[in-house]
Amino acid sequence: MRASVGSTQTEHPGATAHICRTGVLRVGSGWQLLLLVSLLTVLLALSGTLSPGVARAQGQGDLPVVGAWTEGAVTAGVFRDGQWFLRFEHAGGSADASFWYGRSSDEPVAGDWDGDGQATVGVRRGNRFFLRNSNSAGAADHVFYYGREGDAVLVGDWNGDGVDTVGVRRGSTFHLRNSNSGGAADVSFVYGREGDRALAGDWNDSGMSTIGVRRDSRFLLRNTNSGGPADLDYHFGRPSEPEPEPEPEPEPEPEPVEEIVASFTTPLVPGQDRNVNIHLAADYIDGHVVEPGASYSLNHGIGPRTRARGFVENGYIDADGELISVVGGGVSQMGTTFLNAAWFAGIQIDEFRQHTIYFERYPMCREATLAWDLLDVVITNDSPHPITIITDHSSESVTVSVVSVPWAEVDSWTGSPYNWIGESFRVDCGRTITYPDGTTSSESYSWRYDETG
Repeated sequence: MRASVGSTQTEHPGATAHICRTGVLRVGSGWQLLLLVSLLTVLLALSGTLSPGVARAQGQGDLPVVGAWTEGAVTAGVFRDGQWFLRFEHAGGSADASFWYGRSSDEPVAGDWDGDGQATVGVRRGNRFFLRNSNSAGAADHVFYYGREGDAVLVGDWNGDGVDTVGVRRGSTFHLRNSNSGGAADVSFVYGREGDRALAGDWNDSGMSTIGVRRDSRFLLRNTNSGGPADLDYHFGRPSEPEPEPEPEPEPEPEPVEEIVASFTTPLVPGQDRNVNIHLAADYIDGHVVEPGASYSLNHGIGPRTRARGFVENGYIDADGELISVVGGGVSQMGTTFLNAAWFAGIQIDEFRQHTIYFERYPMCREATLAWDLLDVVITNDSPHPITIITDHSSESVTVSVVSVPWAEVDSWTGSPYNWIGESFRVDCGRTITYPDGTTSSESYSWRYDETG
């Protein structure tokens, strides 16, 4: 039986129990109830969590997280000021694995993010998730924004595909995602009351996680991710002690909230070799931060296009307009995608140059080509806030997003082609940027294409 992340499952002939750190999920009949009460008491004492695999930051001490760290049973772990300590068996002793991942103020989560049967770690920072596919230090394998900072986090396999994904509860509304990525909820519904404690687990051993709530000592569990009456309704344990009211403090000045201020996507044709280079270039710049007043070169961000760094040969248009094959060919598509993300973010654009041939997959005039140490896209962060470059890609598209505090509004325009000479034509484009103080700046560009690709 596959153990759900963040829960403990025990097997015995004639009875099955699923135990969450916040309560008993499902109990068969017999003497095992006494054992479950003992384990539950320990788990409840440790837990400030709202769902399996999720620990709510309480500002002091270790934060408990449980998961199937190996392909065996679900066991315990703790998160301590950015460091993880995991045990692979139900016993005290030294950690079987310890490593640094995240920040001390992060909220730890755990789940089987890639469906390999092994739970791995992750953190939530504000409303941004950083998930790892291995229990080790390193860069996040999944980075995305989901929900709001004050939402309660849930982790579960909501559609039974073997992959754990995140969800949030806001008030009494659940918002569940079936993939570890930003976007709209795949399932949203109202269940329970705002003051209830949210739970998630496989209550009926169906292979799919569903939600529930605990109200005082009462468990109200659903076997489907939808609103409606509880499928399981029983009392167990004692009501949670109310947290003491904190001393009133002066209202702090609200901190600026980062969000995706601009995002741009260009299409790919699945299966083409150029996609290898485009995906690799996107990965190399993912997570780069441009501080206020700093300039950023896309060429230098991607780095040299060499075989040693994973790039392959593909087509490239040289200075004479001829299509030749070079290592890293196709990376120019990142120039257009990056340029447009910066364009609509209202960031200062210092340098870019269009292709000599117009390709219909790009916006006219508002596109760029790249060549190492020759043609570049360069921006300067003229806002008072840091900006973070976030990328995403699939077999059909590549996306660049700019994450920062909203600062400027952009009104963009592109004219119609004119001054035709055979297949050659000229086109103009530009943008007007409105700043917080009401001032504006406008810029325009004009470019002649030799032909249409």
